[in-house]
Amino acid sequence: MKSVFPYDSVELSPSGREVVVIDQTQLPGQERFLHLVTAEQVFYAITRLKVRGAAAIGIAAAFGLAMCVNRYRTRSLQAFEKEFLRVKHYLYISRPTAVNLMWALDRMERCFYSTLQGLPADETDDRHAIEVLRNALIAESRAIKAEDVKMCEAISQLGFSLLRPGCGILTHCNAGHLATSKFGTALGPIYLAQQQGYSPRVYCDETRPLLQGARLTAYELSKAGIDVKLVCDNMAATLMAQGKIDFVFVGCDRVAANGDVANKIGTNGVAIIAKYYKVPLYVFAPTSTIDLDCPKGESIVLEERPSFEMTDLFFSKPIAPKGVQVYNPAFDITPASLISGIITEKGIIRPRDVKNLRKLK
Repeated sequence: MKSVFPYDSVELSPSGREVVVIDQTQLPGQERFLHLVTAEQVFYAITRLKVRGAAAIGIAAAFGLAMCVNRYRTRSLQAFEKEFLRVKHYLYISRPTAVNLMWALDRMERCFYSTLQGLPADETDDRHAIEVLRNALIAESRAIKAEDVKMCEAISQLGFSLLRPGCGILTHCNAGHLATSKFGTALGPIYLAQQQGYSPRVYCDETRPLLQGARLTAYELSKAGIDVKLVCDNMAATLMAQGKIDFVFVGCDRVAANGDVANKIGTNGVAIIAKYYKVPLYVFAPTSTIDLDCPKGESIVLEERPSFEMTDLFFSKPIAPKGVQVYNPAFDITPASLISGIITEKGIIRPRDVKNLRKLK
């Protein structure tokens, strides 16, 4: 599978001392790269959506943790462990909904302690132990990204198997190259279809209020030479009524144990419309987004964003009365009953129940 872009959305520098991300808040106007060297910079980049997308957030957090302890200088193993846990817990709270963030940081913690336990029993040199831990954490963070690349390729192949030449696809938010390590999840099959000569027709909704569809998905697909049309969020029903949509492809931030899905606000509305018009809606979800400790969608904490993102962010003047109250949830819950299938790197789950989800984990 060919990559559309000459760069990845999230990278760790060869030295392991910088996390490099493309600033998604500057797109599509300019491709600006940020070189992050502190935990605070990584935290800010995640919370302010400079890096976004469930998979990309997880990779950025893992890279950020590895980078911070790599830069931390101490001769005390106890101090090194304390700093590792401080940064891990700090990054853990940067965004509450996307489970990949917590999954990646927990995996880094398991790596820390398994490496520590694997040191020889007579090892008394703290400096040597610290160096071994640094190298192990950098290697683990790179492994998380490498596995994400393979995951995207597998998901793309499975999604592509559903498509036929010239089919129409509606997308919501951005689940492409920018939201992952390289190829994307929900957009991956579209790139593959284009490379295979299928000439897919994509309708990309703008995704209010942060316009990830307009700014990011339309940007990605246009750059790849794909036939993409930008539409307003409230045009989905009209498109489906006109028979222009054969599939709805969306990404995912968390899958509950009963198959309910948390994704960008507006996904549930699209799913309801798709169900009415009998258009299959597929959720693209790496198994790392499946949270078996979360029994159902309503148990998921939905992040609320600041009011200015709705009233001021992309406008020269405020578009709402000064002081008006704003409710701005970043995500909503799509019930399993509205989902045609959940596409993971290990297969397509059609019966959305705990038993099948547990098999993949």
